[in-house]
Amino acid sequence: MSGTRPGSASYGPSERPLTIQVQRQEHFAVVKLSGSCTMEVSDQVRHCLVGLSQEMVRMIVLDLSDLDFIDSNGLGGIIAAHLKSRHHRGTLRVVNPNPAIRDLLAVTRLTQLFTIYPDVATAVADVGANPPNRPAGR
Repeated sequence: MSGTRPGSASYGPSERPLTIQVQRQEHFAVVKLSGSCTMEVSDQVRHCLVGLSQEMVRMIVLDLSDLDFIDSNGLGGIIAAHLKSRHHRGTLRVVNPNPAIRDLLAVTRLTQLFTIYPDVATAVADVGANPPNRPAGR
């Protein structure tokens, strides 16, 4: 099964291995996930994101623009980091998932938990964002 590209009807892991890039700034960190986040590597996502949360990084910006696939274990790592961040009034912001991953976030109702931003700059600049676990418009 091939990875999903915009306009593609299938959704599944691609041949690209997962890569995680972290860029730390003074008040936030940008985590870019690329490739496929499958059961075999999803613990790396959890370790990275929860680790940043435990270091009390106030804002974690999760750039999904180059992520082809994520399974339930990977989603669990994102949720775990969100919950850890909330303990110190931090936030986790999701950026630009491809259409298939956006659909997955909607089906799992995670779009009610996270605002989806079009790009990293917009996510970082949104100082008036809703508090964690509070969907927009409520």
